[in-house]
Amino acid sequence: MEKAAVRKAIKAQRLNKKVTIAEVAKTVGKNPTFVAAALNGNHRLSPEEAGKVGKLLDLDKEQISSLSAFPVRADFPNATDPFKYRLLEVIGVYGDSMREMANEMFGDGIMSAIDFTLDMEKVTGSQGEARCKITLNGKWLEYKTF
Repeated sequence: MEKAAVRKAIKAQRLNKKVTIAEVAKTVGKNPTFVAAALNGNHRLSPEEAGKVGKLLDLDKEQISSLSAFPVRADFPNATDPFKYRLLEVIGVYGDSMREMANEMFGDGIMSAIDFTLDMEKVTGSQGEARCKITLNGKWLEYKTF
């Protein structure tokens, strides 16, 4: 079965069993955002963690094995999806300013997306409205001179 079909089947099984991503993450002891990315094929779980997910969701051997396969991260963002579009818009509007501030704080370099964590939480705004708080936390990698 191809990657997209396996991911679709795993998601269908998770939703059918009414298991949240947070519950899957608790089962394997990992961050929910990381686990969501693994369930979507953009990260991998260890074989032991994949087995725990398989047991929780009643997955077959192929589905369990796919969770610990090395991912190919070649998908381009779907810019028509409103949530993804707004994230791209944030980078478009604030990216240059964030780059300038990062250079002032850290010097010439980049934030790692490998030595990295991402957290998302629901918070309440000053007027009682629901707000989405996203924290990107990456190791600073200084450019080398040679």
